[in-house]
Amino acid sequence: MVNDLHIEIEKLKKRIVLCERVTLASLVGIIISIKFGHQEWIWLLILILACQIGKLVLRRKLKQKEYLVREVEERTREIRSEKDAIQEESDKLARALKALAEAQDELVRKERMATVGQLTKGLVDRILNPLNYINNFASLTSGLANELRANIESQKTRMDAEVYEDSIELLNLMSANLGKISGHGFNTVRIVKAMEELLKDRHTNLTQANINDLCRIELEKLKKTYEREIREWGIHIAFKRLSVPILLEVNVEQIGKVLSNILRNAIYAIGKKRETTDFAPEISLGLKINLDRLEISIQDNGTGIDEPIKDKIFAPFFTTKPTGEATGIGLYLCREIIQDHRGTIEVESQKGAYTRFVISLPIYQTRKPETPKENE
Repeated sequence: MVNDLHIEIEKLKKRIVLCERVTLASLVGIIISIKFGHQEWIWLLILILACQIGKLVLRRKLKQKEYLVREVEERTREIRSEKDAIQEESDKLARALKALAEAQDELVRKERMATVGQLTKGLVDRILNPLNYINNFASLTSGLANELRANIESQKTRMDAEVYEDSIELLNLMSANLGKISGHGFNTVRIVKAMEELLKDRHTNLTQANINDLCRIELEKLKKTYEREIREWGIHIAFKRLSVPILLEVNVEQIGKVLSNILRNAIYAIGKKRETTDFAPEISLGLKINLDRLEISIQDNGTGIDEPIKDKIFAPFFTTKPTGEATGIGLYLCREIIQDHRGTIEVESQKGAYTRFVISLPIYQTRKPETPKENE
């Protein structure tokens, strides 16, 4: 509409200019006619009057159009201002809704953990005490069986051969059964103690820590713990640190557990792949800043994760390792710890090729850059 009004205004201005030019030409014509005694000056005078009347009409229309344009533009500015204000309020509302959704998710998660805690806290001691009795008596009975075996062996020459063989066979079966009882008992204790670990409070002892140093320390622990495997398997470990150190407000012990758990899983995956494949094993830990968040990526080229179980690896007590080697709460606790720090953890993997965990944490504070160090 405004464009149409501007076009009409331009047309009116051109008509006014045309009237002024015709008026000027008519005045010149009148002067010439009077000088030479012609009578045409009367018609020229009438033409001048007509042009002046027309110019007055055109000027009135021009003022109306210009006033209308000003009103439209003013209203347009008001509408745009109102639109911007509405958009700003909409953005604020969207951010508030997002924060509310995150708070609700966190509340639901904490309530779920509290419910699980209330249900299991009283059971832990009730289960551990009988388990300890089972394990202790299994161990004592195994010792008694060994003593009985020694007594039977000492009386071998006095015993009937068939009775001796039957007794030894029964003792072997008894020892095997006691070994299974003891093994399953200790595995059950590990699972119950893992349940106890789930109930621990992980929301205290937040301190500012240099994430470069924290990652470096965990890598040094890994190299020391798995020194033989790293040397014999030829594992190459790479660390891409930040050139600008970042101070994060974290629970150092808990974040260290997360890094340690994922790195140990990487060693395990590489060891399993070496059993069937000859390859150059690698583990990399990288840090980078993405907008207002810090990303920690840990990648290995081990066995990878099957696609059907990728969504299950963060579930409590789910594991692909034998019962005697894992309880299945490691990655679950990793996710809980990261969520406690208002972060996220995701996994990318291809079976037989690689596994990559990406941890994202909010950045709270930075400090002056230090001299960048070479990658380890």
